[in-house]
Amino acid sequence: MLSSLTATNTHVVTPTTARIHRASRLVRVHPSPTPRSTESKTRRHPVRSRSPIMVLAQAAAAEPDPNPPPWSSLSVPVYSLATVPDAGPTKGDSADRPSMNITTYCTPVTIKPTRRLAVALYTHTATARNMLATGKGVLQGLRSHHAELVPLLGKSSAHDVDKLEALRETHGLNIVERWGVPTIEDAKSAVLLEIVSLETAGDHHLALCEVVDWENIEGEGEPLYTGDLPK
Repeated sequence: MLSSLTATNTHVVTPTTARIHRASRLVRVHPSPTPRSTESKTRRHPVRSRSPIMVLAQAAAAEPDPNPPPWSSLSVPVYSLATVPDAGPTKGDSADRPSMNITTYCTPVTIKPTRRLAVALYTHTATARNMLATGKGVLQGLRSHHAELVPLLGKSSAHDVDKLEALRETHGLNIVERWGVPTIEDAKSAVLLEIVSLETAGDHHLALCEVVDWENIEGEGEPLYTGDLPK
Protein backbone atom coordinates (compact mmCIF):
# COMPACT_ATOMS: atom_id res chain seq x y z
CA MET A 1 0.00 0.00 0.00
CA LEU A 2 1.28 3.41 -0.87
CA SER A 3 0.56 6.58 1.01
CA SER A 4 0.99 10.16 -0.12
CA LEU A 5 4.62 9.60 -1.02
CA THR A 6 7.06 12.43 -0.76
CA ALA A 7 10.25 13.19 1.02
CA THR A 8 12.79 11.23 2.99
CA ASN A 9 13.66 14.56 4.58
CA THR A 10 11.26 16.91 6.25
CA HIS A 11 11.28 20.57 7.11
CA VAL A 12 9.40 22.60 9.66
CA VAL A 13 5.98 23.34 8.28
CA THR A 14 3.85 26.46 8.34
CA PRO A 15 3.31 28.59 11.46
CA THR A 16 0.37 27.98 13.72
CA THR A 17 -1.93 29.86 11.39
CA ALA A 18 -1.26 29.89 7.65
CA ARG A 19 -3.49 32.00 5.44
CA ILE A 20 -4.87 30.72 2.19
CA HIS A 21 -6.42 33.35 -0.06
CA ARG A 22 -9.28 32.41 -2.33
CA ALA A 23 -11.15 34.58 -4.79
CA SER A 24 -14.04 35.45 -2.52
CA ARG A 25 -12.84 34.89 1.02
CA LEU A 26 -9.94 34.15 3.34
CA VAL A 27 -9.60 30.62 4.65
CA ARG A 28 -7.48 30.07 7.72
CA VAL A 29 -5.61 26.79 7.88
CA HIS A 30 -4.50 25.46 11.24
CA PRO A 31 -1.70 22.91 10.92
CA SER A 32 -1.13 20.66 13.90
CA PRO A 33 1.25 22.15 16.50
CA THR A 34 4.66 20.55 16.71
CA PRO A 35 7.51 20.89 19.22
CA ARG A 36 9.48 22.70 16.54
CA SER A 37 6.78 25.25 15.69
CA THR A 38 8.60 28.01 17.59
CA GLU A 39 11.68 27.47 15.41
CA SER A 40 9.86 27.77 12.10
CA LYS A 41 11.25 31.20 11.30
CA THR A 42 14.87 30.45 12.12
CA ARG A 43 15.60 26.79 11.39
CA ARG A 44 17.03 26.36 7.90
CA HIS A 45 18.07 22.71 7.84
CA PRO A 46 15.59 19.93 7.02
CA VAL A 47 14.72 17.44 9.73
CA ARG A 48 15.62 13.90 8.74
CA SER A 49 12.74 11.49 8.42
CA ARG A 50 11.65 8.50 6.37
CA SER A 51 9.01 8.70 3.70
CA PRO A 52 5.86 6.57 4.03
CA ILE A 53 6.96 4.27 1.22
CA MET A 54 10.31 3.61 2.89
CA VAL A 55 8.68 2.93 6.25
CA LEU A 56 6.21 0.52 4.66
CA ALA A 57 8.89 -1.20 2.58
CA GLN A 58 11.15 -1.71 5.58
CA ALA A 59 8.28 -3.03 7.68
CA ALA A 60 7.22 -5.41 4.91
CA ALA A 61 10.78 -6.68 4.50
CA ALA A 62 11.08 -7.33 8.22
CA GLU A 63 7.84 -9.21 8.70
CA PRO A 64 4.65 -9.48 6.59
CA ASP A 65 1.57 -7.99 8.19
CA PRO A 66 -0.60 -10.96 9.24
CA ASN A 67 -3.72 -8.82 9.01
CA PRO A 68 -3.21 -6.06 6.41
CA PRO A 69 -5.93 -3.44 5.97
CA PRO A 70 -8.41 -4.29 3.18
CA TRP A 71 -7.44 -1.36 0.97
CA SER A 72 -3.80 -2.47 0.81
CA SER A 73 -4.75 -5.08 -1.80
CA LEU A 74 -6.46 -2.55 -4.08
CA SER A 75 -4.77 -1.00 -7.07
CA VAL A 76 -5.37 2.76 -7.15
CA PRO A 77 -4.26 5.57 -9.48
CA VAL A 78 -0.82 7.07 -8.98
CA TYR A 79 -0.68 10.87 -9.16
CA SER A 80 2.01 13.48 -8.74
CA LEU A 81 1.07 16.71 -6.98
CA ALA A 82 3.02 19.69 -8.34
CA THR A 83 3.37 22.82 -6.20
CA VAL A 84 5.32 26.07 -6.21
CA PRO A 85 6.61 28.31 -3.40
CA ASP A 86 4.58 31.31 -2.35
CA ALA A 87 5.76 34.77 -3.37
CA GLY A 88 3.45 36.61 -0.99
CA PRO A 89 3.09 37.06 2.78
CA THR A 90 3.53 33.34 3.49
CA LYS A 91 6.72 33.04 1.41
CA GLY A 92 8.71 31.92 4.43
CA ASP A 93 6.30 29.08 5.08
CA SER A 94 6.85 27.37 1.73
CA ALA A 95 9.84 25.44 0.40
CA ASP A 96 12.67 27.11 -1.49
CA ARG A 97 11.65 25.74 -4.89
CA PRO A 98 8.90 23.95 -6.81
CA SER A 99 8.23 20.34 -5.89
CA MET A 100 6.42 17.24 -7.09
CA ASN A 101 5.55 14.17 -5.06
CA ILE A 102 3.81 10.84 -5.48
CA THR A 103 0.20 10.87 -4.31
CA THR A 104 -2.05 7.84 -3.96
CA TYR A 105 -4.29 8.99 -1.09
CA CYS A 106 -6.60 11.01 -3.31
CA THR A 107 -10.23 10.65 -4.37
CA PRO A 108 -13.15 12.64 -5.87
CA VAL A 109 -15.78 13.39 -3.21
CA THR A 110 -18.40 15.68 -4.82
CA ILE A 111 -19.84 16.54 -8.24
CA LYS A 112 -22.37 19.33 -7.60
CA PRO A 113 -22.51 22.26 -7.13
CA THR A 114 -18.74 22.09 -7.71
CA ARG A 115 -16.36 19.19 -8.17
CA ARG A 116 -14.10 18.54 -5.20
CA LEU A 117 -11.30 16.11 -4.38
CA ALA A 118 -9.84 15.01 -1.07
CA VAL A 119 -6.05 14.90 -1.12
CA ALA A 120 -3.74 13.77 1.68
CA LEU A 121 -0.62 15.92 2.12
CA TYR A 122 2.29 14.26 3.90
CA THR A 123 3.14 16.67 6.72
CA HIS A 124 6.32 18.80 6.61
CA THR A 125 7.31 17.87 3.04
CA ALA A 126 8.19 20.48 0.44
CA THR A 127 5.10 19.66 -1.62
CA ALA A 128 2.82 20.06 1.40
CA ARG A 129 4.52 23.25 2.59
CA ASN A 130 4.12 24.86 -0.82
CA MET A 131 0.46 23.91 -1.10
CA LEU A 132 -0.34 25.03 2.44
CA ALA A 133 1.32 28.38 1.76
CA THR A 134 -0.24 29.06 -1.65
CA GLY A 135 -3.49 27.13 -1.30
CA LYS A 136 -3.13 25.53 -4.72
CA GLY A 137 -1.48 22.67 -6.58
CA VAL A 138 -1.71 20.75 -9.84
CA LEU A 139 -2.58 17.07 -9.56
CA GLN A 140 -0.97 15.18 -12.43
CA GLY A 141 -2.22 11.78 -13.55
CA LEU A 142 0.81 9.65 -14.39
CA ARG A 143 1.23 7.11 -17.19
CA SER A 144 2.61 3.57 -16.98
CA HIS A 145 6.06 4.62 -18.22
CA HIS A 146 6.31 7.12 -15.36
CA ALA A 147 6.75 4.28 -12.84
CA GLU A 148 10.49 4.92 -12.95
CA LEU A 149 9.87 8.37 -11.45
CA VAL A 150 8.64 7.01 -8.09
CA PRO A 151 12.12 6.91 -6.47
CA LEU A 152 12.76 10.55 -7.42
CA LEU A 153 9.32 11.99 -6.73
CA GLY A 154 8.35 9.72 -3.84
CA LYS A 155 11.60 8.90 -2.03
CA SER A 156 13.60 12.13 -2.22
CA SER A 157 12.96 15.63 -0.95
CA ALA A 158 12.83 18.90 -2.88
CA HIS A 159 14.51 20.37 0.20
CA ASP A 160 17.65 18.55 -0.99
CA VAL A 161 17.11 17.73 -4.67
CA ASP A 162 16.01 19.90 -7.58
CA LYS A 163 13.41 17.48 -8.89
CA LEU A 164 12.63 19.53 -11.98
CA GLU A 165 16.27 19.47 -13.05
CA ALA A 166 16.45 15.73 -12.37
CA LEU A 167 13.32 15.12 -14.46
CA ARG A 168 14.94 16.99 -17.35
CA GLU A 169 18.54 15.83 -17.08
CA THR A 170 18.19 12.28 -15.73
CA HIS A 171 14.85 11.18 -17.15
CA GLY A 172 14.78 13.29 -20.33
CA LEU A 173 11.31 14.71 -19.66
CA ASN A 174 10.01 18.07 -20.76
CA ILE A 175 8.61 20.36 -18.09
CA VAL A 176 5.86 22.82 -19.03
CA GLU A 177 3.90 25.32 -16.98
CA ARG A 178 0.20 24.78 -16.43
CA TRP A 179 -1.61 27.47 -14.46
CA GLY A 180 1.76 28.87 -13.39
CA VAL A 181 3.01 25.52 -12.00
CA PRO A 182 5.79 23.41 -13.60
CA THR A 183 4.35 20.04 -14.65
CA ILE A 184 5.36 16.96 -16.63
CA GLU A 185 4.53 17.60 -20.29
CA ASP A 186 3.40 14.05 -21.13
CA ALA A 187 1.30 13.46 -18.01
CA LYS A 188 -2.03 11.71 -18.53
CA SER A 189 -3.99 14.62 -17.07
CA ALA A 190 -3.64 17.77 -15.00
CA VAL A 191 -6.12 19.15 -12.48
CA LEU A 192 -5.81 22.57 -10.86
CA LEU A 193 -6.83 22.32 -7.20
CA GLU A 194 -7.53 25.00 -4.62
CA ILE A 195 -7.82 24.21 -0.92
CA VAL A 196 -11.27 24.78 0.56
CA SER A 197 -10.67 23.31 4.01
CA LEU A 198 -7.98 21.41 5.85
CA GLU A 199 -7.99 18.84 8.64
CA THR A 200 -5.06 17.54 10.62
CA ALA A 201 -4.93 13.76 10.29
CA GLY A 202 -1.90 12.36 12.05
CA ASP A 203 1.08 12.23 9.71
CA HIS A 204 -0.98 13.84 6.93
CA HIS A 205 -3.13 16.88 6.38
CA LEU A 206 -6.39 16.06 4.64
CA ALA A 207 -7.12 18.83 2.13
CA LEU A 208 -10.58 19.21 0.66
CA CYS A 209 -9.91 20.87 -2.70
CA GLU A 210 -12.09 22.52 -5.28
CA VAL A 211 -11.44 21.55 -8.89
CA VAL A 212 -10.77 24.89 -10.57
CA ASP A 213 -9.83 23.54 -14.01
CA TRP A 214 -8.51 20.42 -15.69
CA GLU A 215 -6.86 19.17 -18.87
CA ASN A 216 -6.90 15.73 -20.46
CA ILE A 217 -3.53 15.42 -22.17
CA GLU A 218 -3.15 13.52 -25.42
CA GLY A 219 -0.34 11.03 -25.66
CA GLU A 220 0.67 7.39 -25.35
CA GLY A 221 0.66 5.32 -22.20
CA GLU A 222 -2.02 3.89 -19.94
CA PRO A 223 -2.73 5.36 -16.50
CA LEU A 224 -0.30 4.26 -13.80
CA TYR A 225 -1.74 2.25 -10.89
CA THR A 226 -0.15 1.09 -7.65
CA GLY A 227 -0.57 -2.49 -8.88
CA ASP A 228 1.89 -1.67 -11.67
CA LEU A 229 4.67 -0.71 -9.24
CA PRO A 230 7.38 -3.14 -8.11
CA LYS A 231 6.51 -4.89 -4.86
